[in-house]
Amino acid sequence: MTGAPHAPPARADGMDTGAHISGGTHMNCERCGNGTTTHQMSFFNTQMCCHACIEQERAHPKYAEARAAEKMALDAGDRNFNGIGLPNDLC
Repeated sequence: MTGAPHAPPARADGMDTGAHISGGTHMNCERCGNGTTTHQMSFFNTQMCCHACIEQERAHPKYAEARAAEKMALDAGDRNFNGIGLPNDLC
């Protein structure tokens, strides 16, 4: 079978669900250094993070701001947005 992999459905509000999680290859989380086989890019910066770090990120008060800034950048055609910066309390 050929063609692109099946993509998750888009949300009505245009926000990405954050469900694009890569997996299968062992790597170390770029934030905490722990080994992981699943990872996702941060919405605050370009780090590839493990599930635990992403969950901490989602609970952060600035998470909605980071998501909104990325959506604005994408809507403006910026496919290389580096994020709003990692808050000091997530380092």
